[in-house]
Amino acid sequence: MTSIPTGTNNRKKGTVAEVFDESLTAELFTLLWSQERSTIPTVVDYAYEEIWKRVIMIGGSEEQRLSDVTLSEQLGMSRTPVRQALERLVQEGLVRSDPRRGFWTSTFTAQDIHEIYDLRGALEALAVRLAAPRLSQEDLKAQLEALYAVRAELDTNPVLRFLQVDIRFHMLITRASNNGRLIHSLSLLRSQHTMFQMQDTYYPKRMEIALNEHEQILLAMLAGNIDEAADCLTRHIQHAKEGVLADIFLEGKEGLS
Repeated sequence: MTSIPTGTNNRKKGTVAEVFDESLTAELFTLLWSQERSTIPTVVDYAYEEIWKRVIMIGGSEEQRLSDVTLSEQLGMSRTPVRQALERLVQEGLVRSDPRRGFWTSTFTAQDIHEIYDLRGALEALAVRLAAPRLSQEDLKAQLEALYAVRAELDTNPVLRFLQVDIRFHMLITRASNNGRLIHSLSLLRSQHTMFQMQDTYYPKRMEIALNEHEQILLAMLAGNIDEAADCLTRHIQHAKEGVLADIFLEGKEGLS
């Protein structure tokens, strides 16, 4: 089994907000949601994007209040679209709503992490099986070429390039499944696991492991070994879960010792 770095020796220093500046977070939003944006975004879409970027940069590690009054002032709009955007983020699990205390960023327990990644693993394994007949050899080879290019640059810590390859790989498989309900279910999880995925870019070794696992999946699909591809993808997401649990809980305990 591939081991997942859990200590801090190979970790790049800095908080999410320090490492992921506004321009990089904007690129991440575009990667995730560009194909689902309307041609002419509404004011609610704009509010959603701006608040999404702020919540992602907090990283799910602490509870912060999201005042609709303050946000409407900062974004230069009325409270109504801000509240609608916040409600959309509630549906995605990034924000929670308290009738008496307003909106707050979500924090995540170990049980939350298990549920998010176990569900994602099951859904993406199904997506691989459904997508395999619909993906051409050219589609898969293009993903491999992009992967190899990023792996050759790992010494330079190519955070954005890694995220581009990683997200496009998973979304290619999801969309090729051609199952609308499956695609919708994974889209609801997308922001949550992306928030945690960003933590992996603290660790160059984890990026290398993820790329190697993507390669195994793609080579299995190219060879027509769909069961092997699904198993590799399930292990890949299991390893991602182990890394998140180590980041949030193991290191937190180490810090208290």
